Amino acid sequence: MILIAHRGNLTGKNSEKENHPDYIDEAIACGYDVEVDVWDVSGKLVLGHDVPQYEINMGFLIDRETSLWCHAKNIEALSRMIDYGENVNCF
Repeated sequence: MILIAHRGNLTGKNSEKENHPDYIDEAIACGYDVEVDVWDVSGKLVLGHDVPQYEINMGFLIDRETSLWCHAKNIEALSRMIDYGENVNCF
């Protein structure tokens, strides 16, 4: 069974921390996969649910490829992640 932490949340919604890279890593360290929200804003990858908040690079996603489920928040983000094929799980 795969347990997936929605935006890194393990015990309910935490709007101040969700999608933050450190919060995501905490959930992974606890043995969870994590669904994250990914935007492409002017060619930069950014995590955040309703709005882009935390800039990352593609390496962040690739380094955690076996643990992340990447929800593309715009078509540009989806296109960039698809370009990396099997290295990024995205939808």
